[in-house]
Amino acid sequence: MLSLSLVVYLTTCAVVAAVRWEHKCLPYAEHVDYYFPGWRALVFGALSNLALLPVVFMPEDTDALLQLRLILLMASPSFCSVLIYGYFGHVLKLTWWRKPAIAISWSYMAMLLFALAITLIPGTQMQGMFRSIYFIIAGVLTTAYLVALVLAMIMIIQPLSKFSEESFSNPDDFPEQYARTLIFIPLLHLIMSWSATFNGTPEVLTFSLLMLSVLMVIILLGALSPHRTLEVEQLKKEVVAEQTESIAEPEQLDQERKEEILRAIRLKVEDEEACLDSHLTLSKLSQLCGFNRTYVSGVLNESLGGFFGYVNRCRLEHAEVYKKEHPEADMDEVALLSGFNNRQSYYNARKKLIN
Repeated sequence: MLSLSLVVYLTTCAVVAAVRWEHKCLPYAEHVDYYFPGWRALVFGALSNLALLPVVFMPEDTDALLQLRLILLMASPSFCSVLIYGYFGHVLKLTWWRKPAIAISWSYMAMLLFALAITLIPGTQMQGMFRSIYFIIAGVLTTAYLVALVLAMIMIIQPLSKFSEESFSNPDDFPEQYARTLIFIPLLHLIMSWSATFNGTPEVLTFSLLMLSVLMVIILLGALSPHRTLEVEQLKKEVVAEQTESIAEPEQLDQERKEEILRAIRLKVEDEEACLDSHLTLSKLSQLCGFNRTYVSGVLNESLGGFFGYVNRCRLEHAEVYKKEHPEADMDEVALLSGFNNRQSYYNARKKLIN
């Protein structure tokens, strides 16, 4: 039963890796890091489990079972942290995440290859001083991976906590619903893996591997479709939300104050081209203008058609000028340099705001 459950788990991992790798061969392959951030981390994590294959043929071997438990101990925090770093590092356009992700990947791979060698060498190697040192190294690395996982979770929670307070000019900047779902995956993964590690009986190992297979299927389902596409209906909702935001506060301002705020907005968005910042938010624009967010929002709604509509109209105007000045540029270049996240965001904005 243990061998069978391990076969199921490894097959699931191979399918997950194959599905995510297949995206590199599709028409949007050049934008795969946008539509499927962290695909490399998922492929690496899924394929690394294939190192457990020898255990399928020697489920009663003492060293093989011990290596299986140790790998499950280290795999969960390392896999989850690298996956989150890879995904949200790209989404949030961060740079610092690459170093810890690389360090985790290389150290885990070294332990994986070492465990594989111990499993394949005949005899029992895991004993005496060697066993103690090996467990200490595994424990230190697991602790480091746990710290990295906590930091990775913070990387998700921080933008989630601010999401409801900010109006994104590109609504697909941050996949809120997917992020909320992803928070629970590391916890479930840890429970499944570590229950097998610390119990270690064949029955618990079998059950945990089957549950991990189910979890990998859930991850696979999440990998089958992009979470960063912007449909026209979603775009309409964002525009309506901006236009219906309360403007009670700005109406209390005198006309001179409103005109002062309006000039500041036009200066920052049009003259200084803040609209070309694909991550421009209402809060960020308010800070640039030096006025209260509510006042800026009210003036935008009253005079310019709302934050989302105004900023994206400026982007569309910039795109038209850029296309005339650079006729050789493709639409991906035009869209990105005009403040859109991708060409689809450009076409959707154009369809809603101009056509």
